[in-house]
Amino acid sequence: MVFNTHFHFDHIAYNYLFDESRIFINEKEAPCFRDRRAIPPIIGIEEVYGKGWADGWLQRIADPTTEESPYSPQNNHEWWLSTARLDGEYAWGEVLDFGKVQMHVIGAPGHSGGFSCMYFPRYGAIYVADLDLTPFGPWYAGSDGDIDLFISSCRMIENVDAEFFITGHEMGILSKKEFRTGMEGYLAVIEERDKKILSVLSAPFSLEEVVDRGLIYDRKYHMDAWIYMWEFITIKKHLRRLEQQQRISRIGDRFVAV
Repeated sequence: MVFNTHFHFDHIAYNYLFDESRIFINEKEAPCFRDRRAIPPIIGIEEVYGKGWADGWLQRIADPTTEESPYSPQNNHEWWLSTARLDGEYAWGEVLDFGKVQMHVIGAPGHSGGFSCMYFPRYGAIYVADLDLTPFGPWYAGSDGDIDLFISSCRMIENVDAEFFITGHEMGILSKKEFRTGMEGYLAVIEERDKKILSVLSAPFSLEEVVDRGLIYDRKYHMDAWIYMWEFITIKKHLRRLEQQQRISRIGDRFVAV
């Protein structure tokens, strides 16, 4: 049995290699495996580029000869291969019993709408996937990502009664103390991004003009359509957050620091 914590490429890319296993994903994102047309609206393609671009993307990933993108997996054919089948769904709060091992599914939205952490109480271990404490910081750059939910999910997961926190990227296996200590700097990146944006908004700028500054991803990477998409959505979410906090105001289609 293969359990995908969420639908992002780097966590499903090799599903197709497990041809004798059953493939599972959370019930919220299962539609992505049943009909690939469910992916563009939540990953950000339709929000930034529109429905027509989404249709073209599906055609590109279906073709194994499509040239891959320079900095993102947007055109990787393994998207197509690894969303080809689904054998079952799991739900938040479900406890899956494998005999000697029980796996508790913990819903932790923010990174994606259906993002899940897998907790193994018998072993005092939890797989936290993309709540990963990497220096880049939290990633919520899909249309279904949410900054505030990301923060609350991190706070909830750091209080799980586990000894080992297994990350999905770079940081490896962390003790509870290491995870809780590292969480402060990890979440502080969100405020650092806010401050970067505020420093630009000493004068009124549109969303697109702020995006073009490359505050999240260096501008040289914007040549990749998905890197630009991630920058666009991240900046858009921060502008909305700053506006709700009354730290910026809107003048027509432009924003300025208060």
